[in-house]
Amino acid sequence: MANRFSERSREPEWIDGSDYTGEEFRDCLSDLRRINQLLGGQRALARHLFPLIEATGRSHIRLLDIGTGSADLPRMVVEWARQRGKRVDFVVVDLHPLAVREARDWVVDYPEILVVQADAFQLPFVEGGFDFVMASLFLHHFEDEAAARLLQRLSRVAREAFLINDLRRHPLAYYSIRCLTWLFTRNRLVRHDAAVSVLRGFQDADWRKIAGLAGLSIGVHRHFPYRYLVIGEGTGAE
Repeated sequence: MANRFSERSREPEWIDGSDYTGEEFRDCLSDLRRINQLLGGQRALARHLFPLIEATGRSHIRLLDIGTGSADLPRMVVEWARQRGKRVDFVVVDLHPLAVREARDWVVDYPEILVVQADAFQLPFVEGGFDFVMASLFLHHFEDEAAARLLQRLSRVAREAFLINDLRRHPLAYYSIRCLTWLFTRNRLVRHDAAVSVLRGFQDADWRKIAGLAGLSIGVHRHFPYRYLVIGEGTGAE
């Protein structure tokens, strides 16, 4: 069993294909919102991003979210900023047209958020165009070399920092999510992909390898339960 978790899996996730209905895809995004809320995604991001924003001393912040899904985490950030009287301009990006449509529905009451359909590897933004760039439950979809290229791109687009919110590969995480998804969802995409996502997730050594391939220095932070929040310095400062 230990060998199964020693290296990142290359098994594809069904969501990265096309063999599903629009309803299945939307239900999958709904389950991902619950996962972010209940299993540490929101807490991990807030723990690090909010102090970084405060540390800039600025009242106007530009942010970019890659692979946004239904833009639930950007909504959380905007709500936090509103409570503190900060102006936030947030661009959220996804390549999948159904995700873009769902995100636009979800941010209809959030004029601070602009939804853009674009490829993460061909972002239509200038270097240093955003103060902070984030990606949640996105990087594990890529092999190490591609993940390293993506980190390089995110670093160049960010002036202050980029933040990666993703999964820690561990047997308890794998078997727990298998049980939880079989108990609480009937969506076949979620039941399959949630467990595969853990196998495609990371351990500390994986982050060292990816950072080395990217030529970047990163800080790696573990969060309960089985989450990573990885922070790298933006290189796109003027």
